[in-house]
Amino acid sequence: MKPREVLQSLIEGNQRYVHDRLEHPNRSLFRREEIKHQQNPLAIIVGCSDSRVAPEIIFDQGLGDLFTIRVAGNVIGPIERDSIDFAVRYLGASLVLVLGHESCGAVTAVFNGDIKDIEEIAALMQPSLAQAKDIQSAVNANVHAMVRYLRSTPFLKQQMAEEKIEIIGACYHLGKGNVEIFLYQ
Repeated sequence: MKPREVLQSLIEGNQRYVHDRLEHPNRSLFRREEIKHQQNPLAIIVGCSDSRVAPEIIFDQGLGDLFTIRVAGNVIGPIERDSIDFAVRYLGASLVLVLGHESCGAVTAVFNGDIKDIEEIAALMQPSLAQAKDIQSAVNANVHAMVRYLRSTPFLKQQMAEEKIEIIGACYHLGKGNVEIFLYQ
């Protein structure tokens, strides 16, 4: 699928989640057998480890639909970037979505300077938070910084130039359940 079609599928899945009309696709015994020997995820989701933000649930997707990378604060370092490159190069994913969320504990800790025990996460996040005025603007700034970083890496930049992939950001709103998509040029 083209990146915009994948994004539309995620938006539709999130709307089902928001309105409590989940379809729970691709969760059957047949699906488990179908993907036993190979996976072809539609999208790569780089999200937070927060237990309240499960991409397969909030986008109403099933087994094999999403290649999910979860790390506190949805930061992207060399290991996460290599995982993304792998999913694009070998699994055919056409959309990379960096998913932040409101009330992120990691972003809050870094924003408030309480980085004991998360120094490596803070090092990846701090530059993007310098201009943030509050926690939500810090969450958004962090997402935008991770998107910019991915768009600047040689392999992903080339894939975007060839229109094979798209890299975007989004923010999940915990109470309402909706995902706000950030549009980029």
